[in-house]
Amino acid sequence: MNQYICNYRTIGDISTTDSSFLPSVYNFYKNDIIMPKKSPDGMILLLGKEYGLHKVLYSELDRMTAESAISLINYNKPENTLKFPTNDIWQLPQNLATSRFYKDFYERFVKIGDSPKIILAYIPDKDYLMSNSSFFETAIYVYRGINEDDFNKKGPEYKHYLNNMFLLSEVLKDKTQNRL
Repeated sequence: MNQYICNYRTIGDISTTDSSFLPSVYNFYKNDIIMPKKSPDGMILLLGKEYGLHKVLYSELDRMTAESAISLINYNKPENTLKFPTNDIWQLPQNLATSRFYKDFYERFVKIGDSPKIILAYIPDKDYLMSNSSFFETAIYVYRGINEDDFNKKGPEYKHYLNNMFLLSEVLKDKTQNRL
């Protein structure tokens, strides 16, 4: 994935309010669309191989990372139904391959010692991999791909996938411009 992110092409300026937004994103990225959608297990294996992502127990997380795990797993649930995380949680190690994600993460959050860490949780009822790092989550969503039938229907999954391709482009453009 690191190689993919490094080679990800960024789209030029397009109007996000124009009706030609999604067709423009599609035309730019049509050869980069990943089909079929990878399974959660396939993505975890790939992320483990590329970045060293590893499974952790909730009890092993520092306080700030544990709080973000609770927030991820209980996202969109009423307060009276919040539950202790029993979902699988993976932690992204800090290394050269993940430095781009951690740099963005620590620009958005205060770094105290070695915490918090970037984590990933699988939300089965939504078949979604969520992270406490929006940049990492967007990259994963794009790299996980889309199923051909969802793509051909041009429905919500199609729109969400193309929008995430655009968002990833914007984040990468912003990161490149900040280095100049």
